[in-house]
Amino acid sequence: MIGFKRILKAIRVAWAIGEKDIRIYYLKPASLMFGVLFPFSLFLSFLVGRNLSVAQAIPALVAQTLFFASSSIGPVTIPLERRIRTFDRFLSAPVSLTTVLLGKTIAGFIYGAGISIIPVIIGIIFFQSVITDFVALFFGIVLSALGFAAMGIMFASIPGQGPGQVMMPLNFVRIPLLFISGVFIAISELPSWGQILSFFSPLTHSIELVRGGLGGENFFGPLVNVVILLIYLVIFLFVGIRFHMINQKKE
Repeated sequence: MIGFKRILKAIRVAWAIGEKDIRIYYLKPASLMFGVLFPFSLFLSFLVGRNLSVAQAIPALVAQTLFFASSSIGPVTIPLERRIRTFDRFLSAPVSLTTVLLGKTIAGFIYGAGISIIPVIIGIIFFQSVITDFVALFFGIVLSALGFAAMGIMFASIPGQGPGQVMMPLNFVRIPLLFISGVFIAISELPSWGQILSFFSPLTHSIELVRGGLGGENFFGPLVNVVILLIYLVIFLFVGIRFHMINQKKE
């Protein structure tokens, strides 16, 4: 019973931290630039001059928005809070490091999921997009937002007191993944070595579920997509928490 109460308390504290980040950081220039403007600009730059149908473009935009928006909140909030010592004050509250990081993950999840729904709605209203598999679309958005938010938390363990110090190495990973994950080139059109690489990209399984939910083809299958995204979610959370613990001990 005591353990259950502790879990409920940790959930309430994590939600309070996530809610605080929502109020304070969602409209910060760094969050808007790296989480919204950057993926939209990158998408438009590749869309111009390419003969992409709406059926191809909308899932790509949704997955790309999920990828960048969800993974940007942790790298924005944690370095800024390190600089003003808010992050350290959380830990002396006392609040466990895991609870703090779960709160940050919640904030990233809501940010990415909320923004990614916008292109889905636009596609339905203006371009006659149809949700053919709601379950696939739901799991694609939820698991992707959670996993990419945890990915951002993991990269936010990089020591630094500014978002740019975290965003640079994060973008060295995010941008190359766009080219092997079926965002701009269908996985079926990739060479065999490219298809193998794409299997190990979490973004691949994100766009596969979203595309399948909106009536497109799914190369690896929805069950594989869900399992891989769950595995990456656990890995990102575990590694992120461990790295933050190591940094905490050093400090």
